[in-house]
Amino acid sequence: MRSLPTRALAAVMVVVFCAAFSPTVAAEEGPPASSAARVRPVGQTPDQTSLAEQYLFRLAEKSRKKRRLAGGLGLGVGALSIAGGLAMLSEDDEDDWLHLAELSGYVLITGGAISALGGAISLAVVSPPERAYNRIRPIQDPAMREQACADALVSLAKKARTWRMIAGGLGCAAAAAGAVLAAKEDASGYTLMAVSAGAGALYSFLVKSPAERAYRAYLEQSPVKTIPDLILGFGPRGGFRVGLTMDF
Repeated sequence: MRSLPTRALAAVMVVVFCAAFSPTVAAEEGPPASSAARVRPVGQTPDQTSLAEQYLFRLAEKSRKKRRLAGGLGLGVGALSIAGGLAMLSEDDEDDWLHLAELSGYVLITGGAISALGGAISLAVVSPPERAYNRIRPIQDPAMREQACADALVSLAKKARTWRMIAGGLGCAAAAAGAVLAAKEDASGYTLMAVSAGAGALYSFLVKSPAERAYRAYLEQSPVKTIPDLILGFGPRGGFRVGLTMDF
């Protein structure tokens, strides 16, 4: 029976390894909206809005909306949890000699405070795409503005990919640790931990971040593409292939 968790982990790790060193299969973000007014920054005409700025502006707007939604949900859930915890603490149940209601109330209040704090931070702290666009907005020269937007897209995509790979690596490590513990103690909880961590690592390796999708879509719409793309993957008969592509 101990070989089952090990085999399950081996299968997950093989898939994760292949995903990490194979071309990404996640869907790319589509081209800009047909209506320039939907993506045009305030104070800019359609002719003044560059392609890179359109993608950076859309990325910043999506990030802002997600940040505010997460912040609102955090504050709402936190308020409800704190209210529920206070209500449980106010009850005087003589039959509860273990004080489980009191303990649950403190747990709800603590969790609600953490959730509310996270929501407040999400609302107060702007995201990297928003900061990047705010730094570029004062630039008046069209050429400098376009170059700054393109550089911001590159930087955001690289940082997002780095964090995605780090998260995938940590997931692989957690999956390996869970499989080792499951093989030693034959516990289903460790097996679930290994499978869950492996699935999370697989998701991190395969699914591109919004910044990466925005940059890739910008490159595909840009008239000049001189960015090399490194392709790693498995070939026939167990071989390993390395390729470098460049579009002009």
